[in-house]
Amino acid sequence: MSMVRRLFWRHIGRTLFRLSPHPAYGFRRLLLRMAGMQFGTNVRVRRSAQINRPWNMRVGSLTMIGDDVLVRAESPIVIGSRCVISQFCMLLTATHDRSSSPLAIGDDCWVATDSLLLPGSVLEDGVVVGARAMVDGRLSAWQIATGEPAVERGSRVLTGDA
Repeated sequence: MSMVRRLFWRHIGRTLFRLSPHPAYGFRRLLLRMAGMQFGTNVRVRRSAQINRPWNMRVGSLTMIGDDVLVRAESPIVIGSRCVISQFCMLLTATHDRSSSPLAIGDDCWVATDSLLLPGSVLEDGVVVGARAMVDGRLSAWQIATGEPAVERGSRVLTGDA
């Protein structure tokens, strides 16, 4: 990542991001793109989200990152399309001992309020992580997981005509 983008984010972009009006999703996307973040269409990131290294993130279309989400992207973070990262969640790719591992979230996932995803966690497509859960490892596709550490509790079944 170029030094110019890093300096932009740390000294200008982050401040403008936090001071932007609530409905200014397009402006925040512009700031994140200028800082090197890659994303699809209609990505919404709330102004209170804290992203330390947007150049290490790739986010799919129609994804929402909620209020007060803390993202520490020391290693790459990939979030799929049609995902919701709810308020107060923490996505961490590094630990206090400086080791880091990438984080992957598949398509159609929901990480509920105040959840913690630890370095190296992988959420396959369609996973729902219950509120206040702690994910440390891999969760299988189309499962509902809760607890500390998160354990698969049941299948996520979608019914009806889309």
